[in-house]
Amino acid sequence: MVDPEQPWYWEGNVQRVAVAALKSDGWTIRSTADTATRRPGIDIVASLNERALWVSVKGYPVGTPRTKPPTQARHWFSQAIFDLICYRTDNPTVELALCLPDIGATYRNLCIKSEWALMTLPASVIWITEQGSCRWNSLGEVT
Repeated sequence: MVDPEQPWYWEGNVQRVAVAALKSDGWTIRSTADTATRRPGIDIVASLNERALWVSVKGYPVGTPRTKPPTQARHWFSQAIFDLICYRTDNPTVELALCLPDIGATYRNLCIKSEWALMTLPASVIWITEQGSCRWNSLGEVT
């Protein structure tokens, strides 16, 4: 269930929508990180038949008096890419995905600029909309 006390693009809400979408597509959710407590670890671990999927989830920042949301989003995106790199090192056969709220142009532009890295890992991008829908872009399809 989405937390109505938080904006739809908060990491916990983005994660919940992604988990629900994965379940509806037949994936079994093996574990999820507790985003509220910022527990370290893989944000979503799922499996489907013999496939394993590890997902790094990021929300969109509200910003601070010193940091505008797009600037903070770039930092969060960089951390998510680093997460995927570490996941690949930990398991060379697992499927990887980056899950982001589809809000504004910042994450979209960063995905386009990072296409080489996403294709090389390889990693897909899961976009979550304000309406609660989920769009999965395969490798290299980050438009």
